[in-house]
Amino acid sequence: MATAFLPSILADTSFLSSILVPVVGWVVPIVTFAFLFLYIEREDVA
Repeated sequence: MATAFLPSILADTSFLSSILVPVVGWVVPIVTFAFLFLYIEREDVA
């Protein structure tokens, strides 16, 4: 039953690019820059 369900899931993945492109383009850099900013502004960087 899972093998019959998988092709229907894979057939409907055309919407993933419209989700992943903004995530990779906006969310990943924002999280990375925020982490690096907070890291370099700490007093005890090591």
